Amino acid sequence: MFGNRVRAAVLAFLVLLSGLATTVLTTTPASAAASCAGGVSVYGVLPDGRLSYTTIDPDNGNITHVVVSSRTLGFTAKAVATLNFNTVLVTSTAGVLYRVDVVTNSASLTFNDPIDLQHGWTHNLLSYDGHGHLYGTTSGGSLLQYLVSATKPGTNQIGQRREIGSGGFALKTLAAAGDDRLIATASDGQLISYAVSQTGTTYTRAQLDDAGWQSFENLVSPGGGLYYGKNPDGAMYWYEDDNPADGSGTDIAYHLDDPVASRGWTQYLLSADPAGCTSTTPVQPLRSKIATLATGEVGTTEASCDKYNDACNQGALDWCAMFATWTWSAAGVSGVPRSTYVARALGKWGVDHGLFKYRSSSTHGSPKIGDWVIYGAPDGTTGGHVDVITAVHPDGTLTVVGGNVSNKVTRRVIDPDTARSGADNVLISGYVSPPGA
Repeated sequence: MFGNRVRAAVLAFLVLLSGLATTVLTTTPASAAASCAGGVSVYGVLPDGRLSYTTIDPDNGNITHVVVSSRTLGFTAKAVATLNFNTVLVTSTAGVLYRVDVVTNSASLTFNDPIDLQHGWTHNLLSYDGHGHLYGTTSGGSLLQYLVSATKPGTNQIGQRREIGSGGFALKTLAAAGDDRLIATASDGQLISYAVSQTGTTYTRAQLDDAGWQSFENLVSPGGGLYYGKNPDGAMYWYEDDNPADGSGTDIAYHLDDPVASRGWTQYLLSADPAGCTSTTPVQPLRSKIATLATGEVGTTEASCDKYNDACNQGALDWCAMFATWTWSAAGVSGVPRSTYVARALGKWGVDHGLFKYRSSSTHGSPKIGDWVIYGAPDGTTGGHVDVITAVHPDGTLTVVGGNVSNKVTRRVIDPDTARSGADNVLISGYVSPPGA
């Protein structure tokens, strides 16, 4: 897999030499409850004014196709929104809204002369939801909605301007994640979702994550719970939201050790085809259940630890493993080793059942929400510790909840590369995934 990432990064640097044919995919992503009709299509604008077109396999995050135009837009672009596979809206720094019709994006990327549609478009960010609504933010923090009434709109086919909200939309990035559904990041690191009512008069805001997303300068989504974030250093990461409509980030799967590319994304504007994927009802929100159960116990003291296992005897025995196995059992995981009271032994159980994921000295490993974090080697010796992951942040840090920490259930944010715990103060050896998740 790492080799694919290196090749993808090289492709991004050598796009002018690329003559790859588009790979058409029909697949269901591994974690997200999404159905994708083909590869994820992403348009971009390079600093010199050229357009780029990239397709990404939604199942594994691999780049399958890259082309860059030889001609430039002819103006300095400020914001971009993809309407469909071959139509892109781009605004200029002078406030002009252009329609760009793509002629081909297979062996090469060519487009017709940009069409001047309207003036006065000074929006900081733009995104199209694939269902007739174009969204934009202003420098004053307002969120605006426009009706787009044609697949290739003319001068009079973008209008019915509505102000969805004012003052609270000073966002760093904005992407449409579905029909009247938006995701965004703020400069303080929050990941936020907005569900806009059908009338466009109200909206519901949900904080999916409270930290770690501030590094992204671009965020795009093809729908279906798939999110792609680009860092200033040219790295692109991908995320899968099991249920993008639930207003919760506890079911987002992260691929920190498996990025789309570790470098090479030099576009300063990016936009995905919003109709590429659709979401379905999640079949098994097991990881979210585990995280919710664990978080709900924060603050429970040692005197009440018998609720997790009768053997705890108000803390007469170390009970971090008792708490960890309780969260899985209460969430409906079958076959949980409830009689195992040693943290490292839970790691060995994970190894024996093919559920253990090692954290090497050079990488974070592949932690996911609901996993057990094992401190110390996965064996049967005493010492060590076990936590339950309740959030995975883009900067690699984890929010974990653990029992028998300062004689209670605690919630804390850790760096998995440096975090230590247990009587022997040991590093994290890896993670155990719940069976069936």
